[in-house]
Amino acid sequence: MLLESLNPQQLAAVTHRDGPLLVVAGAGSGKTRVITSRIAHLIREHGVGPDNILAITFTNKAADEMKERVRRLIDFTASAPWISTFHSFCLRILRRHITALGFSTDFVIYDAQDQLSLVKEAMKTVGVDKDSFPPRSILNHISGFKNDFLFPEEVDLESLPYGARYKAAEVYPVYQERLRKNNALDFDDLLIATVRLFRREPETLDHYSRWFRHILVDEFQDTNATQYQLIRLLCLTHKNVCAVGDDDQSIYRWRGANLENILHFERDFPGTVVIKLEQNYRSTQNILKAAGGVVRENVRRKPKTLWTLKHTGAPIVYYRAEDENDEAQKICDRVLELNRNEGISFNEMAVLYRTNAQSRVIEDVLRKIEIPYQLIGGQKFYERKEIKDILAYVRVVLNPSDEVSLKRIINVPPRGIGKTTLEKIEAFCPPAGISFLEGLRRAGADRIVVSAAGHKVSQFVGLMDQLREIYESRSPLEFLREVLGRTGYAAALEKENTLESRSRLENLEELFSAVEQAGEEGRSFREFLDSTTLAADSDMADDSRGMLFLMTLHTCKGLEFDSVFIVGLENGLLPHASSMSDNAEYEEERRLCYVGFTRAKERLFISNARRRRIYGNTLVYPPSDFLSAVPGEVLVTENSPLRDNFPAAFSAPVAPAPGSRELPFSHAGAPYPVGTKVLHPKFGTGVIINREGDDADLKLDIFFKQPHGKKRLAVRVAQLIVL
Repeated sequence: MLLESLNPQQLAAVTHRDGPLLVVAGAGSGKTRVITSRIAHLIREHGVGPDNILAITFTNKAADEMKERVRRLIDFTASAPWISTFHSFCLRILRRHITALGFSTDFVIYDAQDQLSLVKEAMKTVGVDKDSFPPRSILNHISGFKNDFLFPEEVDLESLPYGARYKAAEVYPVYQERLRKNNALDFDDLLIATVRLFRREPETLDHYSRWFRHILVDEFQDTNATQYQLIRLLCLTHKNVCAVGDDDQSIYRWRGANLENILHFERDFPGTVVIKLEQNYRSTQNILKAAGGVVRENVRRKPKTLWTLKHTGAPIVYYRAEDENDEAQKICDRVLELNRNEGISFNEMAVLYRTNAQSRVIEDVLRKIEIPYQLIGGQKFYERKEIKDILAYVRVVLNPSDEVSLKRIINVPPRGIGKTTLEKIEAFCPPAGISFLEGLRRAGADRIVVSAAGHKVSQFVGLMDQLREIYESRSPLEFLREVLGRTGYAAALEKENTLESRSRLENLEELFSAVEQAGEEGRSFREFLDSTTLAADSDMADDSRGMLFLMTLHTCKGLEFDSVFIVGLENGLLPHASSMSDNAEYEEERRLCYVGFTRAKERLFISNARRRRIYGNTLVYPPSDFLSAVPGEVLVTENSPLRDNFPAAFSAPVAPAPGSRELPFSHAGAPYPVGTKVLHPKFGTGVIINREGDDADLKLDIFFKQPHGKKRLAVRVAQLIVL
């Protein structure tokens, strides 16, 4: 019964006996079923002891699901297979054997905050200025070294350009020594320490290599260099490793995943049997054709063609909106239509986007038409820390009595105003009958705090006074820009220069779009602030209708929905602007698009906009190049009925068929002014230093980074991205 329901390729993978096996499992092809069935088959038919099998995956949720599925197939009594994440497995090994590395078995594992405190100490020891090189950025680079399987003594300083990564290499050995002194490991150490243990203690490695007679690794395309080393060591004696993954779903390069691990598996494990799972059990044939057309253009991949026995299905609907509001409104109207007319629950639908900042305009429309929604892997726009921080500054300027907002931002970003100072001022205010802000103002003059602390407090009060003057004399957008600049908030995020800090900056820029939109709708700045509070406090949960899911394309991997909406299919968003000068990153963007398409079971809706207000600017993006790869026979194009209501400046030719090109995007109303930073797919980033000609034949002189230097390019063919 276990094998009867498997298709021929699944059966071959499950019954493969010994030696290396690579299962290239396309999206929705039943890979978890293959892994669990293979574990049961090895135990039942080949007499392999359950605890002689090691199955590794990436998340606790996936591990728990795998355990439950195996339990349904096999009744365990004395022992069970080792099914866990990489980190849980390594922790189990280290608890038994870490003394060989100079630690005691009661070592502690430092969380993110502990690590940050320790790296600050290490930076101070080495003499790395935390204002010039934010600790989070240093910690992020140290994590990168570990993911790349580089120990402190193996990082070549001379090969690194001066910057945060160079400084991280200086801090790395001191940070590790502090961990050792504290008998502590960080999260990445669990992996790299286990590999070091196995290399240093051959007898320990031999024991586990012989003990685990079969090793199965899920999501193999997501393994980093250290995880790959661990797997290679564990199967030294028998080569019985089954790697299951899909190179077309490798989308975590930014956190260390190495696509080469799955592409070069056959080279590194001679005699590998390769089995492709190409029958899809999730999506319609039209969806698979669209997804396959996109990812097939990648060069670095293992060829495969997904197919299904399901019906052909509805065509993919491509909506060419006029702007981001039109796009959001169309999506939400269609979601409501599917729910009311076809009975599809909201929780069977999802809206996917490339960056978190894109959720804001969709959230606004969902609230207006009262569709309950839930963000997965993130917070609602107005609940995000950076948004709440900046709006807290604004609220204090508008209402100096807002003590809650004042306490939130008085030391954000850090300005050296300590807890003791604040407690003294807070104790002084009630007897004096004054507000907390007034107490801050009088702290130095009334000698509530000592001179050094009083000076810092005075600087903060002076800052708030400046912002108040700016608020009274400038537009809301100018005021908001000054808040970001004068407080040092944006500069702190720019210095940190991590994936998280860049996302936070994008969200802050999107706040400008929200303020601008509110002004266009005739709402005052105060009314806008009130609406953000109501948005953050709203609760539209309705169990009978479910909750519409909103998430980034990175977050959606592993999920599936009846209907999927993918927004922002434009060059600059998907593919993201940061990928367009790097072929490896560009191919990952294409895989990201493929992952998004294959989340849909029955219906797929894709959209973009002729103009988009995002990150505080109004831009005219060309349709995504990925659209040209979608076969025409599976696509239906819909044009916005609002097109005739927009100014001619924004009316590009009628929605082009996928594959045709529009003018590269620009700042609306003033395309490519001198001083604008742009991205070219070949030359990288540059700055416009001169322009010549009219809009139809505009030529730009652009100074690019070395070795390219100055170039003259025609705008209509240059494929420039405005940064």
